[in-house]
Amino acid sequence: MKKKSPTSAQKKRSASTHDKHSVTDYKNPLRQYHPATSVILAGYRAGLSEYSVKAPVFRTSTFEFHSSKEGELFFQRAYHLKGDDGKEPGLIYSRLNNPNIEIVEDKIVAAEKGANCALLFPSGMSAITTSILALLPQGAKILYSDPVYGGTYLFFKEFCPHRFGIKTIPVDTSQLSQLKKVLKTEGPFDMLYIESPTNPTMRLSDIQECARLAKESSNGNTLVVIDNTFMGPVFQQPFLLGADLVIYSATKFLGGHSDLLAGVCLAKDKSLIKKIQDYRTILGPTPAPDVAWLLSRSIETVWVRMQRQAEKATKIANSLKKHPAIEHIFYPGLLPEQSKKIKSSDLIEQARIFKKQCLGPGSLISFKLKNNTRQAAYTVLDALKIFHLAVSLGGTESLIQHPRSMTHADMTPSDLDRAHIYEGLIRISVGLESSEDLIEDLTQALDHLI
Repeated sequence: MKKKSPTSAQKKRSASTHDKHSVTDYKNPLRQYHPATSVILAGYRAGLSEYSVKAPVFRTSTFEFHSSKEGELFFQRAYHLKGDDGKEPGLIYSRLNNPNIEIVEDKIVAAEKGANCALLFPSGMSAITTSILALLPQGAKILYSDPVYGGTYLFFKEFCPHRFGIKTIPVDTSQLSQLKKVLKTEGPFDMLYIESPTNPTMRLSDIQECARLAKESSNGNTLVVIDNTFMGPVFQQPFLLGADLVIYSATKFLGGHSDLLAGVCLAKDKSLIKKIQDYRTILGPTPAPDVAWLLSRSIETVWVRMQRQAEKATKIANSLKKHPAIEHIFYPGLLPEQSKKIKSSDLIEQARIFKKQCLGPGSLISFKLKNNTRQAAYTVLDALKIFHLAVSLGGTESLIQHPRSMTHADMTPSDLDRAHIYEGLIRISVGLESSEDLIEDLTQALDHLI
């Protein structure tokens, strides 16, 4: 039976533009647009898929080669075998590459200023762990923000030193004096890993200065990695501040609807991504095509969602600061006002960092209760009617949780205390509901403590 003539999409082998027309090329005209525009245009051309305006879902595990010679060449490229000419391998098998994965990777690059390449993963933790295992050998040293997300903490605290022979040291990177001290006494480090703002204490680190200090202490050999999940590409641009890698839990704001799990690692230097890609190929943390398709849908609205959520969070934070049950609110948008009122050197420094590197405040709020007990926190959480008592963040719905007993429960009591993750600390992720309704819900719950 004679084979049918291939469609334009089949000839191209992919509906994505990942290999020749990606925004990773600085000459690409998408660079002239705002990222909110580029992210919609990038990664996909309708003419390659029967002119469908949105990309189809490529639910396939494997791809047909045009010829035996092409199959041989693709594998040479994918596994760096003899004959590898350094080009993209073409579509082989969905653990290695898939059109939906390539499309969303290009869209994420378009969204992140300064990025040249990206890799998609099934979760934020798989992006973190795979990247570190790919880039650091046994005997390497990591200096990381204190605190970090609970899963990241456990990987650094237990897995790195005891399973992989990588030494890890925590430091409050928001305090440059502490960072300088550790760099001098324990350095140099192979990697500086920063969360800014920190989860869940919302502490800001001066990324540019931290990167400069770390690289100076190692003759430029320290990799600077930023977990930018809280601020996203909308409110913080780490590559412009000296980052080498930017990591996201794409489950959060990039996904934005609490209906998928994904992670992303971006880089300026393609050689870094190639090393990580080799580990993804062999270890296998590759997301399903459906997840990639959902993420390509969601990332196109990340600007409008994050900006609107930040507006609502600002209203809520300004309302909560007046409530008698709250001792302190940790929210970047309040820092300029707080620093003027209290005039502490720490708040002044935090306000300076916010003005220097943040394009907006984000929509994560933490607050400490005056009654600094777990029971008081539970009383508030259990009295809420609109907020979902659930972990995660960045979705269209508002979420609330108790970090010390939930997201950071794997931390030791002494580490929790050192990181100021109090019994009375509560974290909010503001969604897209009416800010007035959310304020009323929080107020009535907090009133139980009066």
